[in-house]
Amino acid sequence: MLKKPRSYAEIYNDLDGEVVNVFRVLQNRRKAKRLEELLRHTPFAREEFLLSYKHSRSDVERARRTIIRSFMGFGSDSISRMKASRAGFNTRISSTMSTGFRWNANRSGTTPAQDWSNYFSMIPAFVERLQGVVIEQRDAFDMIGKMDREDTLYYVDPPYPFSARKIGNGTTPEHRYRHEMTDADHERLAVLLHSLKGMVIISSYPGEMYDRLYKDWKTVEWTSGQFCSTSGEIQRTERVWLNAACYSKSVRHLFDEVEKGVTDGHV
Repeated sequence: MLKKPRSYAEIYNDLDGEVVNVFRVLQNRRKAKRLEELLRHTPFAREEFLLSYKHSRSDVERARRTIIRSFMGFGSDSISRMKASRAGFNTRISSTMSTGFRWNANRSGTTPAQDWSNYFSMIPAFVERLQGVVIEQRDAFDMIGKMDREDTLYYVDPPYPFSARKIGNGTTPEHRYRHEMTDADHERLAVLLHSLKGMVIISSYPGEMYDRLYKDWKTVEWTSGQFCSTSGEIQRTERVWLNAACYSKSVRHLFDEVEKGVTDGHV
């Protein structure tokens, strides 16, 4: 959202309270200014990364710690990845799990620490961009149908199916979310998204379930180490599925940077 041009009406919806808190802080100019000052004086340090997993009563400090987890950690779910422990047949989900500190500088281009040194300067642009954006924290099933028009663009980023994030012997999820979805939930979501008149983009790791549920949609995918919860040396592929209404319009050009040519069902 922060990179796309402003639209007539925009809604950001997320059940994760930590993410919503960041956006709410950014919508308040006084609090956003305080957040900018705190980030300006925050070093790219493992100590700060470990501190970010501790709770704070201050909404501004919570926002700072959420941003730190997102930027200094590995994985697209570094903000909300949950710790799981197993006892007998029961799996217990407890506190937020660390994804690993992104210290590695053996990459091409700038290092994470160099990028972080300029991050605070982007806060005023974030504040300006979020003016007029509605921040919601509701069940997506209650929201999506009420906004459906031919000119509506949905970007849907649900918890990835368990089958798409299995590791090891194939029985353990790579990570868990604060708000999970069952296979039945994914099936229900697919029915809803197929019924929409608007343009739809949905993201996940490649996997049999989404290939089946969205077999008639176009796809775009890219591979990178930044999605992984390790040193970043292991590559992980992300994919987005675009419905016909989306792909037939100019929205497809959002992915021009990764587009490598069209094949049957794939971009």
